[in-house]
Amino acid sequence: GSLQPAPAIVFGPNDQLQHRFLAQVGYQGKFPHHLCPSSEGFVKLALAGMGYGMIPEIQAREHIQANQLVNIAPGSGLEVPLYWHFWRHGGELMSRLTRKLQDSNGLV
Repeated sequence: GSLQPAPAIVFGPNDQLQHRFLAQVGYQGKFPHHLCPSSEGFVKLALAGMGYGMIPEIQAREHIQANQLVNIAPGSGLEVPLYWHFWRHGGELMSRLTRKLQDSNGLV
């Protein structure tokens, strides 16, 4: 079946995950969608059957195992870079954690 008439769930106006995924499977163009700028709300909309969307595996796993959500594209996915943001004056704990992350993998 086609996803085109089904509404997607999009985190916000600058969220391109659904666009990137649809392009990856061959669809270009506009699609109906709901905006939901809350990761918890995003999952709740999906659980309520209000649309489909890209949900991190760790967040969706228990719902998939309980047959509350369905992976509509098994074997497909997107790599999403993660960024470490913190306040420069966020305290010694944040500074130590940031240094540990930098030392452990050099990616921060």
